[in-house]
This record gives sequence, structure tokens and C-alpha cells, in this order.
Amino acid sequence: MKKIYLDHNATTKCSEEVYNEMLPYFKEHFGNPSSVYSLGLDTKEVINAARSKVAKLINAKEDEIIFTSCASEANVTAIMNATKTFPNKKHIITTMIEHASIMETMKYLENNGYEVTYLSVNNLGQIDLLEIENSIRKDTCLIAVMMANNEIGNIYPIKEIACIANEHNIYFHCDAVQAVGKVRIDVKNLGVDTLSIAGHKINAPKGIGVLYVRNDISFTPLIFGHQENNRRGGTENVPYIVGLGKASEMILEDNYQTSGKIKELRDYIEKEIKKNISDVFIYGDMDNRMPNTSSIAFLGVDATKLMMMLESFGIFVSTGSACNSEIAEPSHVLVACGADLEKYQPIRISLGKENTKEEIDIFVRNLINIVNVLRK
Repeated sequence: MKKIYLDHNATTKCSEEVYNEMLPYFKEHFGNPSSVYSLGLDTKEVINAARSKVAKLINAKEDEIIFTSCASEANVTAIMNATKTFPNKKHIITTMIEHASIMETMKYLENNGYEVTYLSVNNLGQIDLLEIENSIRKDTCLIAVMMANNEIGNIYPIKEIACIANEHNIYFHCDAVQAVGKVRIDVKNLGVDTLSIAGHKINAPKGIGVLYVRNDISFTPLIFGHQENNRRGGTENVPYIVGLGKASEMILEDNYQTSGKIKELRDYIEKEIKKNISDVFIYGDMDNRMPNTSSIAFLGVDATKLMMMLESFGIFVSTGSACNSEIAEPSHVLVACGADLEKYQPIRISLGKENTKEEIDIFVRNLINIVNVLRK
């Protein structure tokens, strides 16, 4: 049975090109980048080459790119840096729909003397810029808002939020994990202070991430050590850094042509579903969302049963964020949107560059049949 993978917001397959680029750095070129002989200097050189590629992807300077173990580490580093930079400011602004790495860090800070304002969203998952303005206090040290939501796909007005933060001398961190590779990102134009990237969302391996830190802001490492120009301790993961560099290069070479094709497939899915199934509801902002994502629900259909029945046909979707899949609670994103989860429980379809029209037709055909069975 052919497997059809439609959960690319959870993770992506390491591409063949990325895999091949990484291979020599597991065995042949294995030197420690901190060593001063040729084996080490060679790997230091390829790290800097990868840094250049990542920097180009988001229009950053090379010395603004810090390699981390994952985007969660990058997110936590950015948040804790703001608290260390402004030790007397004990207030943070974020949203009710952030990734778990942000939300759990906020809980930790709340238990350690900080106050956190969680911005609300409307039924479309949109945030109100005026609410951000009204939430700012004299002791606000950070605003943290994601660029794109992993569940409903919404894209947020990062440039406008960064402008508000800069006007008030408040650090602004953007979790851009879901947006990288799907929409163009220019950190200089956006005006963000820090921004996070995850390799495994763009066909690089799991276990490598990036924290962009604008080089004119104060920075204190989360993990101390001499690596990454004293900004992140720990021997560099050379093969994975090389892989992330290659993945970044491939996105630039593609020039986002694939994103346009993926959007066509996503729109085709929704059109065919609406044409063949009654009482369909799609969550999120239809006018401003990622090109690959559809959070779609069917009146009276249990999303978990639907997901499991699709898997029996070799089709893989999710019912929300992979980071929350083991928690027996409704999605905090959908709850924040005021979703009627008794009636409309969504599955999340998130497409990748490997998906084909043939796969989508198989998926839609099976989905229609399963929904009809579950509604009987």
C-alpha cells in the first residue's frame, strides 16, 4: 500500500539532496570544528558556509545566525535573553495560540515572579494590534508572537507588531518555524529582534535549529561555551548544520515556486471536499494563511476516528499539533478561537513538496467515503 503523508507541519522527510550532502560529515570529515588542525578547520569552514546560506534565506547577516539543537531551544533562549537584558521588567506579552515551547516557558516565568498577558484571538484566529498596544506596560520586556500558526495556518502581521515593540523599546521574538520555506522572510524588513527556525520543517533533519539574533541587541547565552562565537556552547552538530544549509539553499533555488503549486493542491482539496461533502467547516483566516495548511472539520464526525480510518488506507493526517498529540485535552489553539468542538472537530492537512495530484485524488476519494460511513 502506498503511503500518503499529509502532515508536513508536524515534520518533513529529510530530502535526498540534504541527506547526500550530510553523509561525508559523519565519517570522512568528522573533525571537531574547535580543533586547530586541518580536520577541524575544514568542518569549521563548512559550518560557516551553511551559516551563510541560512542567513541569505532570511536576509540576515552571517554573524546573526546561531545554530541550536532545535527551534524550541531557540525560542527559550530568546525569551530568557529578554528577561536577562531587562532584569527589572517582569511583564511579557504573547498570544493564546503559541507553540508549546513558548507556552511552557511562560508558565515557568509566571511561577518565578513574572506576569504574562496572553493576547486573545477572534473566531478566525486573528489577533488585534490594538490589544497589543493596550497591553504594553512600563515593565514589559518582551512581546513574542509566532509568524504562522501550526494548526490553522494563519499568518500574523509580524512587521506591524515589531514596529509597536520597537517604539516602546521592547524586545520582539518571532517563532517563524512554520513559515520558513512557505513564505518569504526578510528579517531586516520585518524588524524583529530574534527569530527561530527548525530544520525538520524544511526537509532537513530533526535535531537542528537556528536562532536569529539582530546584532545590535544585547544577548546572553542560554548554554554557555566558546562555540558559535560564545553564544551557544556545545560541539557543533556538523552534519545537521550542513543539512540545514543545503535545505536553505534549495528553498532559495526553488524561489518559492513549489509553494505556489502546493497552494493549488490545497485549494483543490478544499474545493473537492466542499463539492462532495455537506456541512464542512474550515478553521482559520481564509485570506491570510500558509499555502499548505487546511484545518477542516465535518459536522458530527469524530476527528480521531477519521484520522485512524484514513491511516488504515495509508493516509496520514493529524488532529492538531504533533507537540500536543499525547495530551488528552482539546487544542489550545481551537479553544482560543472559540471553536465548537462538539460539532466540528478538525483534521489538519498540511502538504509538502512531495505530494502529487494523484495522491490528493486518492485522499479525497477515501475521505468522502469515510465521512459518509462515520455519519451513518
